[in-house]
Amino acid sequence: MNLNMIKRVAITVAIVAFVFSLALITSMLLSESRGPASIDLDHDGQKIGGIYLRYQNQVYASVPSNGDYLIREADANSFRLLDDSYRNGQFGVDKNHAYCGNLIVKDFNPSTAKAIGNDYFTDGRQTCYCASMSVGNKDLSIVSELSQRMQYGFGIGDKPQTYIYPFFKLEAGANPYRAILKTEVATNGTLSYYEGKILPQANPEHLRQIPKLYNDGDTRESERYMADGQHVYYENTRLPLKDHPGLYAIVIDAQNQENYLIDPKEGMVYVNDIAFEKQHSPYRILSLNGGHIYHALFLSKDGVFYFDTKKRKVLRIEDNPFNTGKFTEIAPLVFSDGKQILYTQTSEVWGNNKSPGLRSRSTSIYRLDEPGTGTWEKIGMVNGTSGSVWKNGSTWYYFDQLGDTQLIGQTIYRITDQATVDQLLSPEIRTDDIRKLVRTDHMAKVKSTELITAKTSYSSTYGWMIWVPVFLLAGIQLLLWILRKLGINPKPFSIKNQRLKVNSLLGGSYALSDIDMVVFSIETAIRQSGYSGCFQIETKDGKRSRKYRFATQVRLSADTKQELEVYIADLQNMLKQYKVNSTMSLSS
Repeated sequence: MNLNMIKRVAITVAIVAFVFSLALITSMLLSESRGPASIDLDHDGQKIGGIYLRYQNQVYASVPSNGDYLIREADANSFRLLDDSYRNGQFGVDKNHAYCGNLIVKDFNPSTAKAIGNDYFTDGRQTCYCASMSVGNKDLSIVSELSQRMQYGFGIGDKPQTYIYPFFKLEAGANPYRAILKTEVATNGTLSYYEGKILPQANPEHLRQIPKLYNDGDTRESERYMADGQHVYYENTRLPLKDHPGLYAIVIDAQNQENYLIDPKEGMVYVNDIAFEKQHSPYRILSLNGGHIYHALFLSKDGVFYFDTKKRKVLRIEDNPFNTGKFTEIAPLVFSDGKQILYTQTSEVWGNNKSPGLRSRSTSIYRLDEPGTGTWEKIGMVNGTSGSVWKNGSTWYYFDQLGDTQLIGQTIYRITDQATVDQLLSPEIRTDDIRKLVRTDHMAKVKSTELITAKTSYSSTYGWMIWVPVFLLAGIQLLLWILRKLGINPKPFSIKNQRLKVNSLLGGSYALSDIDMVVFSIETAIRQSGYSGCFQIETKDGKRSRKYRFATQVRLSADTKQELEVYIADLQNMLKQYKVNSTMSLSS
């Protein structure tokens, strides 16, 4: 291949890549203006109930995290919910179909449909599960999503289903299904389902929710762990252990990422459906408190164990500093054996400008190296549960319970003066006051030694984002140039079918009969020299819209005042033709 051929290939690839990028950017911008604006749906739509509303004789379904979807097949006049329960607001019917979210439930009789509880629905012949919460659509790949977004933006396809209400049909049987337990379980006496998927070999007569323990001693029923007298389940997965009354789940305060099951009989721990290694058992949880940890730590004679959320596996730290003595948790995440103090503390590492984003999170165990008498005295609590004040000899300390999420970075602080002690113990102390005491060095960092660290590393996936603004700006510049060459210059609003529609991503739509006045003004442009046009819509009920900005033509530079005055005069003439009053604000 000669040099000229290589150049041609490179140029062709560059052109194709640029055209694709331009098409993608254009379609993304256009997709934002497809369909009615949310403000119009909220203002002019008629609430049906749950996630559904009527707008201009059509039915729309709200799918959280991706907005509203038009249900083209729905009959607006007969559309309804099955009942008033908040758990069933994602399931609707009309005279022709049943719907889970915005999608049709095939072969489901809407006239006999009813809810049986726990997100399950039946028409008397078949039963289905339709979750009450939307989730990301795992079946939609990134390539498919981009392709569908482009088609939707150019008006040749539907809005991509990036989020859905999970839906499953249950196997039909001789007996009807009924909801059981206080979680998403249903059974027909033979088969049992959790979230619409089979619970293998489950005995519904003995199925129970395993209790879960909180750090305050409270117990509730687990939504994820179940047992039937023989088998134990995490969601739909059968775990390799036998049911017994001693099983319980635990909740790490402020740590809601993973689920843990404790088997005290075998000394075993399960994180979600993953078992810790049997050879290192028995295990015990270090603490149920979560203010200053990113990892739940489990102690064993063979080390400290934790679950790495990125690697999705249980990792081991061979050294266990708690093996040297009999430690007691004297305050949340602060431990003493009468001779020394150990405590947990967190840290984060963030990337730089070239490679931004979170790089790692760590939970470390420290030894307090402050001189002391060996006797620790608790003086009192700070604001109920924010922390506590302790004294060792003549030195005062603050043991924190708020955590780094409340911008308190250290677990233990040395209090530098008596006035600070008094302020901490005051019933009027607030979290902001505690932060201020740290910032002003009234509470100082203590001397300590880091003993072990549990660490989760994150790969940087944000480097490519640095180039997004560059390509976006170049694409917008080219798009604006093309629009000018084609003579395309969209006005700030358009009038059709006796309605004024604001041509803005955050714009609305107004019936001409409701408009009292359109108020124009000219203001200094934002972050550049020149001026911008503005208008607001005053309605006859006394309300005024947000201020919409516009320019005389599609370009990145701002207009002159004279250009805007001429342009606004043209807009006022257009409004006059539709008998809509307008005025120029004197403040311009």
